Amino acid sequence: MYFRFYVYFALLKLGQARVGEICVESEIQRTYVYDILRDLQERGIVSAVEIKGRKRFNAVSIEQFRKIQLAKISRFEELMPELQSLVTTTGDRPKVQLFEGKEGFVIAQNDTLNMVRGSEIMAYSTGEGLYEDDPKMAFRYIKERMRKRIRVRSIAPDNEATRKFARENKKHLRETRLVPEDKFAFSNEINIYGDKLSILSLTGELIAVIIESESVA
Repeated sequence: MYFRFYVYFALLKLGQARVGEICVESEIQRTYVYDILRDLQERGIVSAVEIKGRKRFNAVSIEQFRKIQLAKISRFEELMPELQSLVTTTGDRPKVQLFEGKEGFVIAQNDTLNMVRGSEIMAYSTGEGLYEDDPKMAFRYIKERMRKRIRVRSIAPDNEATRKFARENKKHLRETRLVPEDKFAFSNEINIYGDKLSILSLTGELIAVIIESESVA
């Protein structure tokens, strides 16, 4: 996390800069800088332009950075009603993890694949947003889930996209129950697996939350 700030502040100081210049200013190895820049681009903090075949990077202003962070807080607060509706009050303090950006989304999603072979996931999902924008990502996840023989029982809103999705249920080790869209109370994806519950936003600011607690899941 600290390396991200080093790269961000290096860009604030340099203005538009090449990777080599960022490495020198931030004192971080080039291999890491490439990964950090890609991550910051996904978060909307850094942008890139190509000039004469060479990429140059820019960082958003500190004020814009503040607005991005406030938007994340706002997005997280939008998740809270769904979270609170699923969490029961217990004496045990659950372990909560928060992930941001597409990379964080994938990490949270792939956590469901850490279960033993033949396990089952209970899911609530619209199947929209990120899955529509990046179907290859969804396919990679399904392929790995099938390899581990992890089955899914899901509830989804009844629309053209989910009906098409449900037609491949048997092939994808999945059982889907479609409900009228106006009765579907969830706008994010919710997964219940093992002793964990995850909530993943599929549109807008990508945020994922994993709660680990037997009483919650």
